Amino acid sequence: MTDENKPPVPPQYQAAPPVNQYPQGGQQGYGQQGYGQQPATVPGKTLGLVGMIISIVSFFIVPFIGHIAGIIVSAIAKSQSKKGGVEKNTPATVGIVLGVIGVVLSIIGIIIFVVVIAAVVGQCGDLGPGTHVIDGVTYTCS
Repeated sequence: MTDENKPPVPPQYQAAPPVNQYPQGGQQGYGQQGYGQQPATVPGKTLGLVGMIISIVSFFIVPFIGHIAGIIVSAIAKSQSKKGGVEKNTPATVGIVLGVIGVVLSIIGIIIFVVVIAAVVGQCGDLGPGTHVIDGVTYTCS
């Protein structure tokens, strides 16, 4: 039954898309980033940068412990990247390599320091207490 007092319902039309839907350059293709979209993030990339910076700064401040910290942070970043499906995290790799180089150089430095101190102590043991000049080098032994 229809009511003659009711106006007819207009047909529903589908709205046309806005004319300027895509900013300059037309439609977005696969892999292209448009305005308002979030950039694709690499899991662990920021942590990889932090590990790399720690490894670099450690050459100047707290060498041995800083390099180990840089290796640990970079390894965690690399692990996060692999779990996120990203195989390549260059900052994390650089942090690990610099950390390992720093640890090796620190160990070599410690060995050289111990050898020099041992030589001076051995020399003082032979000379006895006092100040001695041997071949232009002054040794002060207590």
